[in-house]
Amino acid sequence: MLDLSSVFATFPVLETERFVLRAIRPDDVDDIFTLLSDDRVARYLPDPPYTTVEQAQQRMRRFKNQFEDQIAIPWIISPRETGRLIGTCTLFSILTAHYRAEIGYMILPSWWRKGAVTEVASAVLDYAFDAMNLHSVEARIDPENIASKSLLAKLSFVQEGYFREDFYDIAQEKFADTAVFSLLKATWLARESRR
Repeated sequence: MLDLSSVFATFPVLETERFVLRAIRPDDVDDIFTLLSDDRVARYLPDPPYTTVEQAQQRMRRFKNQFEDQIAIPWIISPRETGRLIGTCTLFSILTAHYRAEIGYMILPSWWRKGAVTEVASAVLDYAFDAMNLHSVEARIDPENIASKSLLAKLSFVQEGYFREDFYDIAQEKFADTAVFSLLKATWLARESRR
């Protein structure tokens, strides 16, 4: 079984050319509310857009608790220049017995189509396969989310499955489909060696 005690000893701060990936801070509350109250961001999330700051505070507590409980690493995406929260990238559903985790991400629309999530997710995947020694990382997305599909393809993920009406979308009040993608460590390392 995978031992991740050193990973969860202190929050792992990651840095890329443009961003710092860090833990949530109390002063992020307004930015997390802005992110999750935006209809465009919430469109592919299972919950409706946030309407209160209290919802953002609950999300922040959940981030903190998930890391303390060693079940997720919820990184805050912040540009080096400002340090402000512009999005999140999370490794969650960490299954140590199977050396596997799931990745999720969201970012403010003003950062869409600027390579931000590609840059951030690449750093998170490097960490997942190197520091955490995971064997695979999965992503579950709304099949209609073309931008996310494109990102996953760029990162060498492969679609493994398609589940029809497998979860209830509270925001849209209907059952929704899920496309499942995965990336193996060997594929990631081969991709990185070609760069």
